Amino acid sequence: MRGGGGPLGSVTAGPGIQFVSGHNGTTNAAVDTIAIGGTVTWTWTGSLPHSVQSVGSTSFASSSTMTGSGTYAVRFDAPGTYQYDCAVHGQLMTGTIVVR
Repeated sequence: MRGGGGPLGSVTAGPGIQFVSGHNGTTNAAVDTIAIGGTVTWTWTGSLPHSVQSVGSTSFASSSTMTGSGTYAVRFDAPGTYQYDCAVHGQLMTGTIVVR
């Protein structure tokens, strides 16, 4: 899936088993590149439970599992590549944030 055109750091969780970048439309893995000090906001849609779970050696605070609507935001103050997935769906639902 390609498309997007939305702001950097905008990711949708769901409504299916997917993370979708609002900026470039990438999905599973949803990939966004942001500047140091930038914020990524995940927005939940649909009725499936999802979370944002940091995985890998560079990490960030993970979200709780949410269903329905809601948001979770993280500010990234250090450069690196941050991998994440959904604690409910694991490798079926992944993403990457590159901070430069």
